[in-house]
Amino acid sequence: MNAVLLRGQDHTALGTVGEAGRDEVAAAITRGGAPKPYQHKDPNEDAALAARGACGALVAVADGHWGHRGAEAAVEALLAAAREWLDGPTRSADGWYQAALTALLDANGAVLAEQRGEARARTTLSFALARPADDLLVHAALGDSHLFVVDAIVAAEIPRPRKPLYLGAGPLLASVAEKHARIGVQALDRPLAIVAATDGLSERAIGVADPAGAVHAAVAAARSHPIGRRAAAAARSIVDAALAAHRANAAGDNTAAAVAWLA
Repeated sequence: MNAVLLRGQDHTALGTVGEAGRDEVAAAITRGGAPKPYQHKDPNEDAALAARGACGALVAVADGHWGHRGAEAAVEALLAAAREWLDGPTRSADGWYQAALTALLDANGAVLAEQRGEARARTTLSFALARPADDLLVHAALGDSHLFVVDAIVAAEIPRPRKPLYLGAGPLLASVAEKHARIGVQALDRPLAIVAATDGLSERAIGVADPAGAVHAAVAAARSHPIGRRAAAAARSIVDAALAAHRANAAGDNTAAAVAWLA
């Protein structure tokens, strides 16, 4: 398995972009293109993960609150489960659903384990797993980050949860996670890429007006890049679109994007 993981604490200079890519999976992250217009603890509290194995690819983003360690702990916990998902055998639809649910519960435990005294970092988490040979897409989300399935025509967004719930807010029962999360197992079809992005891309009066359009444009432009560089080009373009919006709106937010190229 090849994986790239970007942590917000490593990318805190305003207006700059951190990037990493390997084997047609990539991530990009930024503190933002302008100062945050709201109270926060750390300059950059997002994290992004992209990974590929013999059987599939994974993208994930976490949008931290009250400190960077919440987001980082969540994606690190997800990475621990990724090898079995990406290199292991197929499962039933219910088996994949339970794996995604368990991943959310494990991530919550990892965030809780990071909390010390008044340091109560929390986070959202969204991820998507593609297994092309199985024609399978597994996705799960707690919070308001975005997941897209992108083909030559459109970036189709997987519906986000209606009501936010933060990992790290307290012990999390499976029944509560199922009530608040969006978890799905569906046909993959033949997309160009799967994409995850935090809401710094889209936040009202901060991000872009059309996040799906920005993601589709980024993936479409990346098709002209050499094989092996397409995911990296798309991830960077998504973050650059957010930065441009932040500057235009004179208000910024942490933004992270993860891309797995499937075509």
